[in-house]
Amino acid sequence: MKNFERAYYEHYRTLWAIAVKMLGDEPAAEDVLQDVFTAYYQQSREDGRIRNPKSWLARATVHKCSDVIAYRSRYVEIEQVANTVCEDDTLAKKLQLSDLQKILAQLSDKERQLAVLYSEGFSYREIADITQMRFTSVGKTLSRIMNKLYDILKSMNYEMPK
Repeated sequence: MKNFERAYYEHYRTLWAIAVKMLGDEPAAEDVLQDVFTAYYQQSREDGRIRNPKSWLARATVHKCSDVIAYRSRYVEIEQVANTVCEDDTLAKKLQLSDLQKILAQLSDKERQLAVLYSEGFSYREIADITQMRFTSVGKTLSRIMNKLYDILKSMNYEMPK
């Protein structure tokens, strides 16, 4: 139980930020995290200690968010997503969440996962572990994603540094 509590208090904020950025919806992010931490608790009780809780939790969060996005794309109109402002101290703070969702929607699921994990400060090694990518591919892939995001933001008339 102590390991679960420690993992919850150490990683909840980061996981919440990932979920909000991917989903654009705070209540949905909270639902995802409830499911993720329930699964984590059950898994840790069955298998004992999970080797890398941060990576396990981040991977579960990204996968659960991808499931929610897939469900929404089939059953929910994009306009129904709430138009709120993220409370995080990143680029998301400067953009309305609806703009962030429009930008992220132009990325593939894998690109969106990598961009969100990178924005939350995960290392290349952690991103490789979470997404099950080759470590040597993470940097180049992120570079391509950042160039793509730059072009998207520029096309939306956001001032971009040179």
